[in-house]
Amino acid sequence: MVALLDEAAVMEENVALEEAAIRAASGESTAAADAPLESEGVPPEAVSQLTQPGSQGEPAVASSAPISYEQGVEAIRPPDLSVLRRFLQWLLAFFSGDLGESLGPAGGKVIDILKTRLPTTLLLLLPGTTLGLLFGLWLGKRVAWRRRSWVDWAATVGGTAFYTAFPPWLAFIMVAIFAVNLRWFPVDRLRNPLAWVGVEADFNQMLVGILQTAGVALLAYLLLWQLTRGMRWNRRRVRALVGGLILILLGLPWIVSGNGPLALDILNHLVVPMATLILLSFGETMLIMRATMAEVMDEGYVTQVKAMGYSDARVRDRHVAPVATLPVLTRFIVHLPFVIAGSFFLEHAFNLEGVGMLLVQAANQIDFPVVLGVLSLVGLGILLAHVGLDVVTAWSDPRLRVTTQSGAG
Repeated sequence: MVALLDEAAVMEENVALEEAAIRAASGESTAAADAPLESEGVPPEAVSQLTQPGSQGEPAVASSAPISYEQGVEAIRPPDLSVLRRFLQWLLAFFSGDLGESLGPAGGKVIDILKTRLPTTLLLLLPGTTLGLLFGLWLGKRVAWRRRSWVDWAATVGGTAFYTAFPPWLAFIMVAIFAVNLRWFPVDRLRNPLAWVGVEADFNQMLVGILQTAGVALLAYLLLWQLTRGMRWNRRRVRALVGGLILILLGLPWIVSGNGPLALDILNHLVVPMATLILLSFGETMLIMRATMAEVMDEGYVTQVKAMGYSDARVRDRHVAPVATLPVLTRFIVHLPFVIAGSFFLEHAFNLEGVGMLLVQAANQIDFPVVLGVLSLVGLGILLAHVGLDVVTAWSDPRLRVTTQSGAG
């Protein structure tokens, strides 16, 4: 209760400061404005800063008005430089980590603004696209093994419907079902304000910690999966038990530090946006995996493997699925920009303060440095994804491995 009263007092003081800024910008008499403010409990030094010309409060009010397109262009165009020199100058600054200054009301360096918004986007984009890819691969190979069945028909229709759905429309449907009617999950932002009252933990650091925990869990499970591939008995049971033990060990630091409820609050707010992103991204992967599986199943070596007496699951998972996965990964990387654009739409639909929301705000404010910074960040991420695809393809496809002897021959 005491914390809530303190928060209310801070809010009242902020409102009083905003009223003082409006009076100062409108040119009212400072003597007439100071008396009510001092009676409302606003410190005298804050009143003097807001009412003096050229103070810290006046530029913030003056810069709150949106600038024009011409003003935005002139603000980022160095004088007396050719187009080529301006581009080289920007390129040199980009590789040195300097993306310029924001033209928005808050100002600040673009790189610092991106650092504050990037964790929210990564927390939605990375797990959502990864789970969508894995779910599409899993469902595609099973649907292809049951061709012309009701499962094949239902999965094809559902995947096509979600793949072609408009992201804001699907977000609206998800909110209407899970937040409004069922009231299972909250959807506005990533945290409950009442749960964070009086908490000293930094919100962005919490997001980074959740990302790190998820990354360690994924690497540990991939290592476990690789180590248990040769097991013939109780392989699934061993993976389930060891995987659960890994989750318990990774959750202990959150419980000991007392930040576990805050992390659960963030994840609870993330369920509906992430489920929406998974539904948007799994459809194409499932359809392509189904088509490539059907093509590989007609190969002669598959018939030979079946004749050797291996089970259908072994033939599907060991001999057909690895060959059919490579074209799916290639198509997924090509389609990645559209997945990122879909996640930006979802950020705006669910009011998540990420890079997508920042891009929309910067475009509305004619803030060209921030727009260029966001687009450059997206391009860099797509480039790294293409490099990662080349590495994974060369590692998983023996036909692309070039040895020294074959190169010499």
